[in-house]
Amino acid sequence: MKKSAITIADIANATGVSKATVSLALNNNHLVKDETMEKVRLAAKKLGYVPNTSARRLVRGKSGMLGVVVPDIENVYYASLVKEFSDRVSDVGYSLSIFISSNDPAKEERAIGDMIASRVEGIIYVPTNAAGESSALTMIQHSGIPAVCATTCTDGMNCVLCDLEGGMRRLMERLITDRPQRMVYLDGAAGVYALDCRRKAFLEATSLPGLNTEVMHLPAVDYLSAQRAIEKLDRLPDVIVCVNDFMALGVVNLLTGRGISVPCDVSVTGFDDSVFSISSPVPLTTVKQDIGALAEKTVDLLLRMMSSETSAEREVIYIPTEVIVRKSTK
Repeated sequence: MKKSAITIADIANATGVSKATVSLALNNNHLVKDETMEKVRLAAKKLGYVPNTSARRLVRGKSGMLGVVVPDIENVYYASLVKEFSDRVSDVGYSLSIFISSNDPAKEERAIGDMIASRVEGIIYVPTNAAGESSALTMIQHSGIPAVCATTCTDGMNCVLCDLEGGMRRLMERLITDRPQRMVYLDGAAGVYALDCRRKAFLEATSLPGLNTEVMHLPAVDYLSAQRAIEKLDRLPDVIVCVNDFMALGVVNLLTGRGISVPCDVSVTGFDDSVFSISSPVPLTTVKQDIGALAEKTVDLLLRMMSSETSAEREVIYIPTEVIVRKSTK
């Protein structure tokens, strides 16, 4: 037979005080004498009492839950980010409810609706990589629930993101010292803030006399899309720049599989410094995004908003990025 959980009534019977006094003692209420409080605590410990924090929160009108929506959990970048969010949320005594939008604005809107219906106390919003307006932002703003936009920047919200533009610019400045003649940039949709930042830096840093650049907008920023894009080229460039490491891995595997040397024939770069950058057959030169710092700053800002410790002015926090040079570039 399954053993029933120890209740406040059990502690009251063991100590000879009322259930009300036990409840006050377990909540450190000053109305309870020190002697009684110590007796109640010892009895609770001896009996193995576990407080029902969920019930307490519901009584106070709180769920103890934060929500996060991400575009894709199969993408190692977002998977790592969710893990970091979960660890930090757990450290401060909350639970994390995870929603996946699959890069679909309609699914994103449903996820936000489910979060609001679940009475989450705060929202971490990681938008889709799809261009165009999403009503998800309007839903968040109208809900009155504190929310932070992470990994990118959205009008009207507090945001935490890595310095994507600075990282791409520093990467390009390093690459052009080898005097390439042609560079191909594998990009996603225009109108996506995080992609627009990278592209802007790439174009500005490579606008040099004698340097031919081509931007290819792909339907998705993933492994297969990158490989299909390279297969369409009539001739290979000196450098192929990818907006993430997963795409760069696809490019390296395609080229090396066809006997093309990376980096002797073609240099390839990624972005993120994910596990793909070191598991690639040719370790990738990339830009490191500090996911741990990103998650920490996001959760910290959200908690400050929840406790009304932020100013009325919008906050945008940038996390520094770093160029990591490996063997995929000359």
